[in-house]
This record gives sequence, structure tokens and C-alpha cells, in this order.
Amino acid sequence: MPTEEQIKLLIALQRLDSQIFKLRKELEAQPVFLRDLDEAFKEKETTLKGKEGELKGLTVKRKEKEMDLQAKEDSIKKLQAQLYQIKTNKEYQAMEREISGQKADVSVIEEEIIKVLDIMDECSKEIAREKNILGEERKKIDEEKKKIAVRTTDIEASSGKLNSERGLIAQKVDKEFLVKYERILHSKDGLAMVDVIDRACGGCNINLPPQVINEIKLKQELIFCGSCARILYIEDGEGSGK
Repeated sequence: MPTEEQIKLLIALQRLDSQIFKLRKELEAQPVFLRDLDEAFKEKETTLKGKEGELKGLTVKRKEKEMDLQAKEDSIKKLQAQLYQIKTNKEYQAMEREISGQKADVSVIEEEIIKVLDIMDECSKEIAREKNILGEERKKIDEEKKKIAVRTTDIEASSGKLNSERGLIAQKVDKEFLVKYERILHSKDGLAMVDVIDRACGGCNINLPPQVINEIKLKQELIFCGSCARILYIEDGEGSGK
């Protein structure tokens, strides 16, 4: 088969391969996208667990304060009971001072408990908000996963069809040409053949000498870009190379 016909086949092959490589990249990106979704969700779950841990700590602190309060109140009751048994005025005044001091401690503890309860209330509200947000987020992620599953199936179907078309064309290409083309295809990320645009390589944009342009137009052999090594071609009817 004349080289001109082989070049036409390679151009057709490249158009299919460009689509195939694009779909392959999209397919490879799907698991990464899923992983990013799950990691973002787990990060939010960790934040929620941190808040829940904070609430547990506050609950423990409140209980400790309530126990301290109870101990103080019990102590005051005992002191008050003893107050009536005291005989000297001096001892009576000392006991009253002790009771007053303990009552002051009770007031401080009560204020501390109120502060803890306020913080717990706010923390509980934040947890409720975070749970609602996570619930909505989970719904969105599940929807995204469904879309990704559908898109993955579509990509695989489209890739299968394109690869079948590719196989029909590839079997018509001269083996030597095909080997060169596919070696460049895989080393240049799916772009082995490029059009000449304004007398420059469509792959690396390097300007091409007039002699190279003329050789490409002759279509008697494969012409490679001296810079990026891709196979160069000029579409029919583009006498000036665009």
C-alpha cells in the first residue's frame, strides 16, 4: 500500500487513539475522585467525633463539679448541725466563718457548673448541626458514586467500541509503520501524529523548515518532528500548511 494511504490510515488511527486515551485518563481518574470524596467525608467525621469527645469530657467535668457541690453542701449541713452544740462564743464565730467560707465555695462551684452546662449546650447544638451536614453530605456522596458508576460503564462501553474500530484500521497499517506510530503514541501520552499548523509542529509548536514542509506534502515517507519526534502530516487541501 502506498505511503500516502498508510498516512491516511495513521491519521484515522490517531483520531481514534486520541479519544481512547482521553477516556482512559477519565477512567483512571474515577477511583481517585471516589477516594477524595471518602477522605473528605472521613475528615468531617473525625471533626464530629472530636466534638462528641469534647461533650463527653464536659459531662465528666460537670459530674465532678456536682459531686464537689454535694460534698460541700453535706459539709455545711454537718457544720450547721454542730453549730448548736458549741458553747463558747469564740467557737461559734469560728464555726460561722467556716460555714460562710464553704457557702462561698458552693457559689463558685454553682457558677462553674452553669458555665459547663452552657458550653455543653452549645457543643450539643454544634454536634446536631454537624450530624445534619454529614447526613446531607452522605446523600450527595452516594449520588456522586452512582453517577461515577454510570459514567464508568459508559466509558468502558465507548472504549470497547473505539478499540474495535481501532483494531480494524490497525490491521491495515504496515507493521513497520504501526510499530513506530505506537512507540511514539505511548511515549507522548496518546499523541503520535500531529498536523502542521502555520508551518509549525502541532505537538511542540516548533517552526518547521521549508524543506520539511515540502517532504511532508510529498507523502512518500513518514516525516518526524526534529524536536518532539512526532509524525507530521498536512491535511489534504492545506497547501500552505495552514
